[in-house]
Amino acid sequence: MKIIWNILVIDSSGTLVYSWLHPRAPKEMLKKYEPTMIAGFISAIIKFGHEIIASPQRIDFGEIAMSFFPLKIQERVFWFTILSDISDPRPATLNFLKKFVKEAEELLLEVSAVEGFSILSEDVEKNLNRIVKKILKKSTRFLPEIRSDDIKALPLSILTTFLLTMFLGAGFYYIYIAIPPDALSLITTALLAQYCIVGIMAGIISGRGLAGALAAYIASALSPIIYGASLIQVLIVASSLSVWSGIIGLFTGSYINSRKLTFLPPK
Repeated sequence: MKIIWNILVIDSSGTLVYSWLHPRAPKEMLKKYEPTMIAGFISAIIKFGHEIIASPQRIDFGEIAMSFFPLKIQERVFWFTILSDISDPRPATLNFLKKFVKEAEELLLEVSAVEGFSILSEDVEKNLNRIVKKILKKSTRFLPEIRSDDIKALPLSILTTFLLTMFLGAGFYYIYIAIPPDALSLITTALLAQYCIVGIMAGIISGRGLAGALAAYIASALSPIIYGASLIQVLIVASSLSVWSGIIGLFTGSYINSRKLTFLPPK
């Protein structure tokens, strides 16, 4: 299961200010990435000239990934680093890190009042740990046990999308009867809009690209059967509008997947 293993905060002198380690972190693997080693790496970047790395960066080491970026807090520069699974969505990881910085900046300044020295009291450490756990929970997708994997997400996505597609079809029925039979452009626009919404729903429900595409395609292809459509009509929908819906589901699901972490936060 994809996960954030370690969070480190380092001041501009290379001094470790704060470190959080996930309770299920693989300690043997992380021995090669100890906080002192990471702090030394950041120190080297600072000496080389951190201006060239002003934006968030990520380095994949094969078994683990390190995301890091510098941020100024009240004229002080801190480096924020995350060690995570290499498969974690990069935007989601960086989004979590930015939220943590926003909530923890005052506490970090308290810990590192003077550059090169850090005094981390038990109470401050507990507060920082609480912030980490809170943001992890908010940054993790709903039903992560299911929606962290395409295969597990697919059954739920198909069923839920199909049911919602039925309600959507009932709503669009009134739109279609209001459109003149000879207004083909309006009918086409309404059809594209309806099946686009199906794709969006599938992508949001699944939170995955592949599962979103398949759920949208299957739900939109099967929905005409409920209204008594013939096999030919079902095949026409499956070869046209369902493909359109599946494409929308793919892009929507991929976007949602990139914005939400895919692991269970520690209790």
